[in-house]
Amino acid sequence: MKITIENRPLDAVQEFFTAPLAFDQKVTVKKLLIVERLLDRMKALGLNRTNLAAKMGVSSARVTTMMDGTNNFTIETLMRAAEAVDADFEMTIVPKDHKVRWITYRDEDVHISFVPACSPVEKADTRFAMEKPGNDDEAHAA
Repeated sequence: MKITIENRPLDAVQEFFTAPLAFDQKVTVKKLLIVERLLDRMKALGLNRTNLAAKMGVSSARVTTMMDGTNNFTIETLMRAAEAVDADFEMTIVPKDHKVRWITYRDEDVHISFVPACSPVEKADTRFAMEKPGNDDEAHAA
């Protein structure tokens, strides 16, 4: 059996889905990912939006606005939401040619063989002092 590969121009739908996202589209995707993570945690804890609002100290309407994906989150709001779902808010900034992969774990779930051996750092008692330059030789000026 022979396979023939044809290179045809993309149709409008293919072009739409292969085009890079515009900045505002990337922002919307990030917002929706945040909402998805919050919803996952809410489900795991059995919380509804009213419960989340009470834990965050905001109105139910505010939580609804947060969850619709159009909200412009502040760091404070993200941290309040994370606290309300018994979680931590973590973030990173990476070069564009890098990808991020989050690995979450609990210390007690890591086998002792994989825990790095760390020893406490001791403060050195060394003191550094500079002598005043003398006029006895120009070579000391360097």
